[in-house]
Amino acid sequence: MTVALPTPETKLRRTRDIVATDMNGETVMMNVEKGTYFALTGSGGQIWTALGSPSTLQEIITFVRREFDVAQIDDLDAMITEFVGKLLDHELVVPVD
Repeated sequence: MTVALPTPETKLRRTRDIVATDMNGETVMMNVEKGTYFALTGSGGQIWTALGSPSTLQEIITFVRREFDVAQIDDLDAMITEFVGKLLDHELVVPVD
């Protein structure tokens, strides 16, 4: 299943059935309902942290730019949008109405 990419105004939250923990700098997650495992490294783990409370895509982008001091990377917004789209595809996050 492919979900449409979120817009900057799309508010997202973690899926409730996800159990996650940090293991040596890697965020390891399991979808309890489906029995699937995922691992996030680097900025992926930071994005997961940002989604600890419902956040818009723009808030996530701003968080990553601030955390990694990457204000000058032109395609960063597109890279984060694509990554969050993959989180949506795997049902690790869902839109908040």
